[in-house]
Amino acid sequence: MTSKMKNIVLTSAISLISFVINFLIFTYSYNKLATPYLNEEQRVENADFIMSNTLLLFVTSAVIIGIMFYLFIKNKASQNKL
Repeated sequence: MTSKMKNIVLTSAISLISFVINFLIFTYSYNKLATPYLNEEQRVENADFIMSNTLLLFVTSAVIIGIMFYLFIKNKASQNKL
C-alpha cells in the first residue's frame, strides 16, 4: 500500500471514530437530559428534529478532524523525507 493510500485510510478511520464518539456523546447527553423531562411519545416526536439538526454538525466535526489529521500526517511524512 502506498504512503498516500495509508494516509487516506488512516484519515478515514479517524474521521469514522470521531463521528462515532460524537454520536455516542450526543446519545448519552440526550438520554441524561431529556429522559426526566419528556415522556416517551415526546421523545419519539422530537428525535427526528434533534437528529436533523445535529447529524450535519457531527459529520462536519468528523470531516474537520479528519482533515486536520491528514494535514498532520502529510506534514509528518514530508519531514521524514528531509
